[in-house]
Amino acid sequence: MLLRKKLLALREPRLYLSMERSYLAAIKFIIIAFGAGLLARKAMVALVFFHDQRLRPFFLALYHVLTIPAVLALFVLIPIFWRDLLALSQGPSVAAKEMHDPRVYFSAERTFLSWTRTALSSLSLAFVLAKFDFFLRKFSLLLHQPVPLLHRLQGSNGLFLAFAGILLMLGFWGLAATLHDIRQGQCAVHHWRYTVFLLTLFLLGIGMLRLLWILAEAKA
Repeated sequence: MLLRKKLLALREPRLYLSMERSYLAAIKFIIIAFGAGLLARKAMVALVFFHDQRLRPFFLALYHVLTIPAVLALFVLIPIFWRDLLALSQGPSVAAKEMHDPRVYFSAERTFLSWTRTALSSLSLAFVLAKFDFFLRKFSLLLHQPVPLLHRLQGSNGLFLAFAGILLMLGFWGLAATLHDIRQGQCAVHHWRYTVFLLTLFLLGIGMLRLLWILAEAKA
């Protein structure tokens, strides 16, 4: 990331905003990969209704390939983000006139949109998972056949709903903080906001691990 590129440490708002956008793109990819893995696991459950287990190995392999690397990548991302943040924080702040550069406003808007897109991705995935649960429940009632693991998978959409809400809050917080820095003419390091962000990522990773543990326990 920033350290590997050997960039000059400088407290410049566009550097912080660019760093946020880069990591948000990676987090969005992680969320989509993990959610796709959960959908593959639920597709295995749906095979019960069709009495066809030929695709079961494929969905099981897809579940493992998507979910496990996604969780590992999320936990690896947290210390790297903090390391890059500390690297930028050690540099001097830019001059007040550079804070009023119109490009700072545009960068702040793009970053806020990145927060919003990542939150919408998590929200959309939560609705897809909930819709799939509804589909399985209807099949269970029509065929009078219990669905294995359905009660264990019902809370998976709530994890992504909560994450989407926190991302939206952090996006608004970041936009307001950047506009305040522009008015003050000095780039501040918002450690509290980044701490909340990293803590949210850690709790998301714990929630993902819990889902994987429940599914592994059920399989056993």
